[in-house]
Amino acid sequence: MNLRQDLLAACAALCAGCVAFAQSPSSGDAKRVDAPTPSAPADAFATIPAGETVLRKSDGSVDATYRYRLVEPAAAAIADPGARVPLVVFLHGSGERGSDNRAQLIHFAGACASDAFQTKAPCYVLAMQCPAGETWCPIDIKAMRDKGETAKFAKEPTRAMRALMQAIDEVMATKAVDPTRVYLTGLSMGGFGAFDLAARRPELFAAVVPICGGGDPTTAAIIARIPSYIVHGTDDPVVPVALSRTMRDAIAAAHAELADHKPADAPDPTPTRPSNTTTNPMYREYDKVGHDSWTPAYRFGDGGVLDWMFAQRKAARGAAR
Repeated sequence: MNLRQDLLAACAALCAGCVAFAQSPSSGDAKRVDAPTPSAPADAFATIPAGETVLRKSDGSVDATYRYRLVEPAAAAIADPGARVPLVVFLHGSGERGSDNRAQLIHFAGACASDAFQTKAPCYVLAMQCPAGETWCPIDIKAMRDKGETAKFAKEPTRAMRALMQAIDEVMATKAVDPTRVYLTGLSMGGFGAFDLAARRPELFAAVVPICGGGDPTTAAIIARIPSYIVHGTDDPVVPVALSRTMRDAIAAAHAELADHKPADAPDPTPTRPSNTTTNPMYREYDKVGHDSWTPAYRFGDGGVLDWMFAQRKAARGAAR
């Protein structure tokens, strides 16, 4: 069985689909709108290390503790002095929220721990779990579906997003992470979160891959400085594909404007150098996949996004571009 088949088989064995979500702007509570995601075997992710990050109040007392799992590369990949590997930051969907610190591994992140994946692309994968009732960023999916509204970027991050940013910094400070190869991706609720986090920390990421999500087009000028690959299902009944198309068009326009206004002798304002293409953003729609556009997207080879993502690298600070 080849790597693509390994990954697809792992995903198929662990899950059947993501839970769709909706959020009432009046209550702020998220609710299920279709069948729950099947559980993986209890020991499926037992070897993936667990961690936590603690948010503190201004007086030093504990505000909240957020748990995560950190897929790690094989010891041989970081054995040499100075060896560094990429970090993939993965944001799960609404159906994987909770407190078990394992549901967030069902889609993509858990499969990254396989020998086949780590042989192909040695890396860390940070998968924090968003608690029930919280979101990576404010989402009113009903207004997006019924009124055609887009996501609205909030000046202050949600508590879950603050915890995620803190965890990223902690992992980068303590693990053998290549700072030029930090990748951001998420699906559904996590796709919205990926757009949100890219706008908050654009200097950090070498690439962002939001899947079946949406963002605020007013942030496009910020996100356009990062190579992006936006993915959606053409027939998505949960998150309208128009949300990804809107971000595609806004980022493409902002990227073109950056290029048009750069003096010929000025340094490239983009902190990342796309390795395979100058197109930004890359964009793909999958037909007849409904809301499950992550399964065909998270694979190597034709049709997937992983070869592209792992090929991206930020230019070293001060290096010639």
